[in-house]
Order: sequence, then C-alpha cells, then structure tokens
Amino acid sequence: MDSNTTPTTVEVNGFAFREIRIRSGVDAGPCAAAAGIDRSYLSRLETGARVRVSPSTLARLLEALQIRDRRAILADPHGTPSDATETEIGVA
Repeated sequence: MDSNTTPTTVEVNGFAFREIRIRSGVDAGPCAAAAGIDRSYLSRLETGARVRVSPSTLARLLEALQIRDRRAILADPHGTPSDATETEIGVA
C-alpha cells in the first residue's frame, strides 16, 4: 500500500476491547450506541467473528471507552505500514 494512502480498514483485537469494556463497567448496548454501531456488530468484534473496522469506527470505539492509546485494541499493537495513524483516525 502506498504510504500516502489511508487504509480502508484496521485490524482490531476485539477480545482486548471486550476486556477493557467490561473492566470499565460499560454494558455492550450503551457502548455500541456511543460508538454509533449496532450491538450485534460490537458482539461480532468482541468475539472475533469480525476483526477489521474502518478508521472512523475505530475512532468512535476508542472514544466510547475513553481509550487514549489505540494500541490497546489493535491486533498488531506495534503497528504496520497498513495501519491508520493516530491523525488519520482523529486521536492524535
């Protein structure tokens, strides 16, 4: 992928997101609503049935749980050239 191209999706670790959500005391329904996604979509992410999200969905998920470091839920927390940068997802 060209380094000037924004990726269309980002791989996330749904299991980590679920753990953070539960430890934060946030139920799935309100979390999904805050992120602007269906609860069933959140469930598929958290169970690993879905592993890729758009950069804008990633930003909303991070905001919903007030996660400041996106690496907490990335599948490859060390990043790869195809991962969205913090600026691209609006959490610089």
